[in-house]
Amino acid sequence: MRTDEYGCVLNGPETYNGIAALLREHGSCIVPWTDEEGTQFDILFNVFRVPEQMVSHGLGLIQGGLNSRDLFISIMRVGAFAFEREKTDTHASYYAEKLRIPAGGHTSEKLAELFNQVKLSLMILRRM
Repeated sequence: MRTDEYGCVLNGPETYNGIAALLREHGSCIVPWTDEEGTQFDILFNVFRVPEQMVSHGLGLIQGGLNSRDLFISIMRVGAFAFEREKTDTHASYYAEKLRIPAGGHTSEKLAELFNQVKLSLMILRRM
């Protein structure tokens, strides 16, 4: 992953692919991330491996419209939500609303870039 001099993860292809690879191998990872303008978050990513027979029987749905096949993202000490893995163009304001971070700024835009690119990398890995 691409990091700064303090070990915080920065956006970039190496980061997106690195997080996706960890998710594919281990199902979860936590990274210290920065928007490169002073904001730093510890972000937990999680994907569940739900057996197909559970999904086909309606199991795996979670309250509030979430699905166990979603990408679960938690910004530690801030908020958590699950997002469709196949939707790689989710708007920054949607992430901001669900994760309880201020919308419309540099940080929310950089987070949206990170999350959407990680989802895209996950999709590419699944095809391999």
